Amino acid sequence: MDKAEGVSTKMLDCGKTEIDKWDTRLNTAYQALLASSKGEAHAQLLREQRAWLKHHLSETHRLAADPNNGSVAFLDSQAFELQDIADRTLLLERRASR
Repeated sequence: MDKAEGVSTKMLDCGKTEIDKWDTRLNTAYQALLASSKGEAHAQLLREQRAWLKHHLSETHRLAADPNNGSVAFLDSQAFELQDIADRTLLLERRASR
């Protein structure tokens, strides 16, 4: 972000790179948990992930479309997206390591 020098398009590019890294980790942790779960635990994990994803996408889109925030809306949306994916990833990784 420091290298973006305040240019929003560069900041968004940087954020996208970080989101992609976390998304890969999230998918790895989720797939590991999914593969090791059976029965009701498996079904619960599927429901939980779908609910998280629905909220994640809804909030990301809501923030990006905020008419009162101009171009900063995209930065706010991306900041939420990155934090939300990182939080979910760490939670799934902790569960997978148990």
